[in-house]
Amino acid sequence: MKIRCDCGGIIVDQTDYLPYKGHLISDQDWFDFLDAIDRAIEKSGPADKDKERAAMGIRRMAAHLTKLIYQCTCCGRLYVSNEEENLETFVKPEPFEGKSILASSLGGNWKRPLIGDWDDSRKGSIKGYLWCMDLKEGEGSFDSWGNLEETYYDTLLDLKEKNILRSAHLKKNSEIVHRWSMEDDT
Repeated sequence: MKIRCDCGGIIVDQTDYLPYKGHLISDQDWFDFLDAIDRAIEKSGPADKDKERAAMGIRRMAAHLTKLIYQCTCCGRLYVSNEEENLETFVKPEPFEGKSILASSLGGNWKRPLIGDWDDSRKGSIKGYLWCMDLKEGEGSFDSWGNLEETYYDTLLDLKEKNILRSAHLKKNSEIVHRWSMEDDT
C-alpha cells in the first residue's frame, strides 16, 4: 500500500518492521487484550497444538482491536485508520524534526531480522542481496556469493553480540543454507 501525504511525500507499506508504522489499541480495549493474553498463558494446555491455537487467537484479537497508524517521514503528519478503514489525518502543530514517534520504544536496540538471498538466475551482475533494517553496513547488493556469505555471517555475529537479532536466514538458489532464531539460543 502507498499513501500520498498532503505534503507530497509517499508513505510505503510493503514490508514489516517499519519505523513509521504502528498499531494502535484503544484504552477501552487494552484490558480485554491483556486479559486474553492472561487466559492464553494460563489455559492453553500442555500440547504444542494447544499453545499454537492460543497464540493464533491472540494474534487474531490483536488484528481485530488495532488501528493502523502511519507517520509521514517528510512532514510528520499522522494517518490513523478509522472504523470504516479510511485514514484520518492529524497534523503536528510544531515543525517536524524528522524523528518518528512510531519507532520502537527500544530505539536502536529493537530486535530485527537479517535476510540474505543469492540467485544465480538473476540477470545482470548483481545476484545477491542482504537486508537488515537500520543497519547500513548489513545492507547491500552482491556480485559474489563469497562476499554475500561472509557479510551475512559477520553481520549475524555482530547483531547476536549486540542482542538485537530476531531471526536470520540465508538462501542460495531458493535453498536455505542457514537459519537462526532467538529460540536457538535459549
